[in-house]
Amino acid sequence: MICYLHGFASSGVSGKVDKLRERFGDDQVIAPDLPFDPNEVYTLVNDIVREKYFDTDPTNQRLIFVGTSLGAFYANYFGHLFDCPAVLVNPSVCPSQTLQDRLGPNKSYMSGEEFLVSIAHLNTLASMRDYVTQNYASNLINLFLAKDDEVIPYQATLDEFKFVNSVCVTEDGGHRYDKNWNLVVDKIEELLKN
Repeated sequence: MICYLHGFASSGVSGKVDKLRERFGDDQVIAPDLPFDPNEVYTLVNDIVREKYFDTDPTNQRLIFVGTSLGAFYANYFGHLFDCPAVLVNPSVCPSQTLQDRLGPNKSYMSGEEFLVSIAHLNTLASMRDYVTQNYASNLINLFLAKDDEVIPYQATLDEFKFVNSVCVTEDGGHRYDKNWNLVVDKIEELLKN
């Protein structure tokens, strides 16, 4: 099972998810719309994984978290929490710091729905980061970065993730990484086979 987690103010409906479903099938890809509140994200993803993965026969499938940007931060967290591979695409390394300029009201890029970013949310994100730092397992992490990422400098991410299972750095692709998404899909397929 592949659990795709989208970035800040985005949606679980996207061309990336479509390509995952084309390759792996609708029943193998879960892509929820994430609330902003990290506690709500924890509850939502935990419930989905328990219902769709642990309540089925997990011996016949593998669980992989895939995320982009803030979703990659979450994919890293949940990969460590459930001890399974995580594919991180241009991950937000420390959202408790980088989202400080988003404190207050924000709008979803997709639905236009308003949501609030609070200090309490940022503190929860910091706690999630601490959990990963304290339980870091480099063998779980598969990293994809674009040198021309206009949101998160790729070199800073490489400095943060010194030890990983695999890393792919492309010259282009930008923060959205749409152009190189096939590389990500191929890596997921490889992880599912191993």
